[in-house]
Amino acid sequence: MESVSKVYGGHHLAVDNVSLEIADGEFMVLLGPSGCGKTTMLRMIAGLEELTGGELWLDRTPAADLTPKDRGVAFVFQSGALYPNRTARENIMFPLRMAGEEPAAASTKAAGLAKILRIVPTLDRLPRTLSGGQRQRVAIGRAIVRQPRIFLMDEPLSNLDATMRTELRQEIGAMVRDLKVTTVYVTHDQVEALTLADRIAIMRDGRIEDVGTPAQIYNDPATAFVAGFLGTPRINLLSATVRVTARHRVSLDFGAQTLPLPPTDRRSLILSRHDGARVIVGARSDAITPAADGDDTDQLSGTLRALEFHGNQWIAFIHCGIEVLNPDFVGPAPTTSPSLVERPRIRHAAAHGSALSTMAKSVFRRSTTPPAVEPDDSPTHRRADLVLEVAADTSLTTGGKIHLTVDTSRLHIFDPHGQRIDRVTR
Repeated sequence: MESVSKVYGGHHLAVDNVSLEIADGEFMVLLGPSGCGKTTMLRMIAGLEELTGGELWLDRTPAADLTPKDRGVAFVFQSGALYPNRTARENIMFPLRMAGEEPAAASTKAAGLAKILRIVPTLDRLPRTLSGGQRQRVAIGRAIVRQPRIFLMDEPLSNLDATMRTELRQEIGAMVRDLKVTTVYVTHDQVEALTLADRIAIMRDGRIEDVGTPAQIYNDPATAFVAGFLGTPRINLLSATVRVTARHRVSLDFGAQTLPLPPTDRRSLILSRHDGARVIVGARSDAITPAADGDDTDQLSGTLRALEFHGNQWIAFIHCGIEVLNPDFVGPAPTTSPSLVERPRIRHAAAHGSALSTMAKSVFRRSTTPPAVEPDDSPTHRRADLVLEVAADTSLTTGGKIHLTVDTSRLHIFDPHGQRIDRVTR
């Protein structure tokens, strides 16, 4: 997809200038919240929606003018979309019959797929008599039997219960990799994305925020929104002000508390020229651990507000008096910012202090006072709590004082629009 856009009704922009290359045999997951444009992209690949702008290429062939049946794609819908008056066997056989294959040969192929999908006992039953998982298996079988060039799957597991979803997810991943068919899979479930994908493209408001392997996206997110979308519990996004001493030592001022950055940290070099700039600090729960005392300089302190028991661990909510941001409402950057294809070069250059100074003038907002905590009803802010995981055998009690050691090397630092200040390489 090259600069692909889709506009509905002349005014609603569903997909905004998206460029994405998917390799032959790759399992690509489009991940994002409802309404971000991921299903629209899937339907444009299938030929069910016309492109408003841009180019679509399938195997180096322009595909915008190809009919759906000429694209060699198979679509698995969220609801299964089976023919209600045909048995499971007839549903699976249908694409072969339409292609003119002999009934006996089509039936043999359907039976073979039914064994792989574990739906042999259901072959002669109508869809209304099948469970949700069985219907989805039949729908997947109908897609596979055509031996398409591309599988398109639109949240095929969202209507299933948790146990069935886990089981079928594993089967889909194994089958697709055995068949080595290029797959584009749409979901809003981060677990599905992380477990299935070769690469993930995270979408927001019709744009792609970040693309990479599951490990890259999780450990090295390009934006605050991406960092907040992946991970349970959600990442802590903290509002901070950069403070630079006369000796160019950099610290992150959270108002009542401060964290120093090591002089050897490359982000110290970047931020050392921007005293007073506002930044967003991302800290996953595993970057913060309870400490014995408050003597360490890499520590925050607060009051343990609540504990939630999750079986193998507790989730702790700690009031530290720090402004905590909601990642859903951070950014996006102004529309005058560089396009996605240009951002990697800018992020790469941002690793060098000289290159960032020009860019930072437009994205960093100088502040001479600590950030004020806004009222809790502001849509961009959550309750002033840090959230972290603690061991199941913890001796912590609610209401008590707690000290927290922060691994600053595992912090992510973003500008006010949610873009990483340091280099993100893919």
